[in-house]
Amino acid sequence: MPVIFGRLSARLSLLACLVAALGAAGVLGAANLHRGWGHYREPARAGPEEVRIGELVLGDQGLETRFDGLFEYFAHGFIRHAVPGYARVQYGGAGSRNGYAMDGLEGFARTAPLLAAWIYSGRNPVISGLAGTPSVNMTAILRSGILHGVDPASSQYWGGIHGPDQRVVEAADVARTLWLTRATVWDTLNAQQRTLIRAWLLAAAATPTPRTNWMLFPVVISVILASLDPQKVPQDLLERAHAIFAGYQQFYLANGWFYDRPHGVDFYNVWGITYDLAWIQWVDPGFAPDFIPGAIQQSADLTQHLVGPRGIPIMGRSVCYRTAVPVPLLAATLLPSSSFPVGRAVRGLDVVWRYFVAHDSLRDGALTQGYFQADLRLLDRYSGTGSCHWGLRSLVLAFMHPRGDSFWSAAPEPLPVEQADYRLELTRLGWIVEGRRDSGEITITIPRNLADINTIDEYSWVARAEEVVLPLPLRPSNHDIKYNSRHYSSAAPFPLKN
Repeated sequence: MPVIFGRLSARLSLLACLVAALGAAGVLGAANLHRGWGHYREPARAGPEEVRIGELVLGDQGLETRFDGLFEYFAHGFIRHAVPGYARVQYGGAGSRNGYAMDGLEGFARTAPLLAAWIYSGRNPVISGLAGTPSVNMTAILRSGILHGVDPASSQYWGGIHGPDQRVVEAADVARTLWLTRATVWDTLNAQQRTLIRAWLLAAAATPTPRTNWMLFPVVISVILASLDPQKVPQDLLERAHAIFAGYQQFYLANGWFYDRPHGVDFYNVWGITYDLAWIQWVDPGFAPDFIPGAIQQSADLTQHLVGPRGIPIMGRSVCYRTAVPVPLLAATLLPSSSFPVGRAVRGLDVVWRYFVAHDSLRDGALTQGYFQADLRLLDRYSGTGSCHWGLRSLVLAFMHPRGDSFWSAAPEPLPVEQADYRLELTRLGWIVEGRRDSGEITITIPRNLADINTIDEYSWVARAEEVVLPLPLRPSNHDIKYNSRHYSSAAPFPLKN
């Protein structure tokens, strides 16, 4: 009995503390408000639009028709959730530790390149069909969003960049958006408007970053600025970019992949690192020409062994970017001298989007905050409502191909797991990758990890209650299951059912 009463007393004490904390929420309301914690909302439930796009993507129409439908879905979501002026897009969902305003910047910056790629390819920038909304010109939307975001006099100002905060990451996507729309947006701006944009991006390019994949963001921004405005950028801009990149190359391992501190080898190599390398190559082909094209090609050669119709042996953090896994395949086909088969890139793109659409990964005009549906146990605390749209990067590269381009009509070529069994011993990466043709299963074995981890920490009601008071997410990190298991399989991603 004393043990029972002791446990009951402890629980009552905890409950009392939480009640007191909730009562104090009114006192701390101002602290919560400045981060916008009270503004987050649940995404709308799946509705007719999700049913329609699901049937389209999983149907048998041509690739371009099906992917046009995906573009329309995300473009309408962008417009529907944007604030007046379009500098922020406030999707529904759980917030990040960066706060509501920064999540809105991510919503803009991580979706805008998709709209920009559509425009870049020569497609019609005017879209319609959104209930209650007249036709919208996406060129005007992007122009407005960027000008409001970089203007300190605007109520939608993104804020000054004075250190290595999230703005540096998003600035790289803003720069990409400008490069893709240079003929329709940048070339139409007056001197004052260009000065505001240049100042904001230069601050991001000049900011020291952690010695991680973040080192690539100033490089991307620098080469794009030098391309857009060569007469107005500092003379040492590209020299500094080359020096940063030389330092980053120290993390290179093999197969086009890098060690990414502090976690090691993970899928950031496909949706982040190879993507940035490709952008550097496209904008400035003379930047590290003896390294970058080969690294992209090698990354594609490896990545094709990690995707199949039965899914991906996912591991690591930021798994809600999962639809960007085929980025290296697409990037390789955009290299002038690439030998990577276009049909295989098309097949990789198609099977990945089919797989995740079939697993209910679309909601309210956006990608869900999880691996399949929304799953906050797997959502990192730095991830917010717009974060997961790095997953659109595979669509960005696809839509850089003009309408009717041979890319869209290329005959799909089978992926390695559809052709034969294989075993890749990647000593430098510390992985063994295996594929089985009969089952379609792909596995990653990490020999240094001694045992399989099959349990996942839950997002407890205690943590959820504490979040009411603290303007910070307290979701579980689940680091062990993301990085420390011996095996990862496409047949059972984490403890989820395929």
